[in-house]
Amino acid sequence: MSAVRRALALAAVLGVAAGLAPALAAQDVPPTSPPPADTIAPGSYKSFSPFPILMYDTDIGFGYGAKVKFVDYFGMKESLDLTLFNSTKGERWYVLAFSIPDLEIRQGKRYGLSFDFKAEYDKFLNYSFYGYGASTPEDGRTVFPYETIGVPLTFGRGVSPHLVFEVSYAFRWLRYEAPLEGGAYVDEIAALAARGREFFPFLSLSLRYDTSDSQIHPTRGVRVILQNDLAAGLVGSGDTSFDRVTIDLRKYQRIFGPKDVLAVRALAQYVGGSNIPMFDHASLGGGGIMSALRGYGLNRFLDKGKFLVNAEYRFPIVWRLGGNVFCDTGTVWPSLGAVDFGALAFDAGVGLRFYMPDFVVRVDVAWSKEGMGVYFNFGHIF
Repeated sequence: MSAVRRALALAAVLGVAAGLAPALAAQDVPPTSPPPADTIAPGSYKSFSPFPILMYDTDIGFGYGAKVKFVDYFGMKESLDLTLFNSTKGERWYVLAFSIPDLEIRQGKRYGLSFDFKAEYDKFLNYSFYGYGASTPEDGRTVFPYETIGVPLTFGRGVSPHLVFEVSYAFRWLRYEAPLEGGAYVDEIAALAARGREFFPFLSLSLRYDTSDSQIHPTRGVRVILQNDLAAGLVGSGDTSFDRVTIDLRKYQRIFGPKDVLAVRALAQYVGGSNIPMFDHASLGGGGIMSALRGYGLNRFLDKGKFLVNAEYRFPIVWRLGGNVFCDTGTVWPSLGAVDFGALAFDAGVGLRFYMPDFVVRVDVAWSKEGMGVYFNFGHIF
């Protein structure tokens, strides 16, 4: 299917989703009989989770800020999540997220329509580009300030308790600034910086089969995610053009008790297109959800495709505190015919988890052949 046909198909789905709104409103009328067990039960889910941030991360230095989440304060099963964060290495990260119903409330349920809104500003004063490929030298990086502004709008439907369909349109602006340190890519970054802030939106379609018991802390079940991200002139992306396909397979298994969990994830991604923004390529490195190769720098490896495998053993320690032992491995490649498993990168490490009512705080320490990395963030890697 051409990019134009794909975009038109996704736009049609958005229209169908919007048409479900009246049906969703009708669901708010109190039932005369108990609702089915596979739908969201009536009642209060009210919750409040504040967390102060004081931490260190290899990629961003010492950081400070706060995160707070309100659930069901308006009685609509909604959630509002706010994160404010600054760091000594120059990251400025501000996030406002709203979901209705909340992700955890709708987990394992049928529902007519969901809506997720997110406004995110993220700026690094010291970002790194190492080049493309699995063998790029670490000392060849170019360092520069990099800024992203993203506002994704997502509509979804719980077709069944385990099958979810979602369509998203992401408003997004990117800006590169003049290089701060040399390296092999000074001229390339300087040319991008001269263009100023640019608008690079994209459209996403995802299908998720999910038998796990939680979005916050899954302890059993499987999760299969198929996602296609499309940037093209028809969706407002200008000259930018890419088609990114991701397959994400996850398995959660209790081992010795209800809180001892073995979690495994295998992910494959390929990005095709004639004009792909630098960091929209398949990426590995750092502690990000889609690129977790801890022990390596953020976006350490970039190319058209990637394979990634993560394995974690999560266990309780005391009260809300838990531990984590993990390993990651993966590689990037320009085409399927050029995959080189001899170029696999590998890391291993340990971590801590602090379980709040509405989110998880994670701290990981990882070692690779390129050194040690310390990573702080919210939510499990997968």
